[in-house]
Order: sequence, then structure tokens, then C-alpha cells
Amino acid sequence: MIIEPKNKGIDQRLFEAMIKTNEECPYHNMLDMYITELNEGEAVLVMPISEKHLNPMAIVHGGATTSLMDTALGMAAKSLNNKVVTLEMNINFIKPVQFNETLTAKGKVVKAGRSIVVAEAEAYNDKGDKVAIGRGTFYVIDTFI
Repeated sequence: MIIEPKNKGIDQRLFEAMIKTNEECPYHNMLDMYITELNEGEAVLVMPISEKHLNPMAIVHGGATTSLMDTALGMAAKSLNNKVVTLEMNINFIKPVQFNETLTAKGKVVKAGRSIVVAEAEAYNDKGDKVAIGRGTFYVIDTFI
């Protein structure tokens, strides 16, 4: 799948470094997670759903949705030029995601401190139905670039 990510207002060097990180990450590649938009404190990612994302009930495994949301949250924090690790995260699953849909996660920073960043995310299916909501707390290790 070819996705042309959009820079909606962050430093171009930071944008390019974040895209490169996403493209070179084995875990992101395994799950087919792609950045579509980056803005200051915001990130949008998509994950086209295939058989590898399904649980035994033939719906998307909660771990796949959680991974996409965690990545959207982390990328939102990184868009502020922070190198971060997840300290805590919670997800509420609202609706199942089906095979052959594209899952979209939108992460947004709600509080950015020197050492802690808090962000919220929502995930949507192809119809625009909200399928999950979540929040994450991140520890700032260093600057990203």
C-alpha cells in the first residue's frame, strides 16, 4: 500500500525523521501501520486489515487496534520533538473492526510537560464509526532529532 504522508505543520526535518522511523520499524511493517498526517501534537495512522490482524472470532484482535493507537499516541508526542516511551495506556473498545476494512487512529497530545506527555486517541472504521478510544502517558527520554 502506498501512502503519501502529509506534513500539516511540523519542522520538515522532524517530519522526515518520523516517516523514516515508521518505514524502518519491523513491528510497524509487520502490522502494516502507515502515517498519513503529522501536525504539532497530532498524528493520524492507518492500518489496512488483513487476515493477520484477526482473532479466532474473525474480527480484528484488540492487540492490533491497541498497537495502532499506541503508535498514533506516540507519534503525536514525537511530533513535539520528543523521544518517548509509553508509561501507561488504556483502551476502551466500542465496536468490532471487520476483515478488509482500514482502521484509522488519530492521536492528539493533551498535555506536554518536560518529562511527561499525555495524549488521547480515537480509532475509526471505514464508515467513520468510532471503534475505540484511549489515553496514554509517555515519558520523555530526550529530543527526537
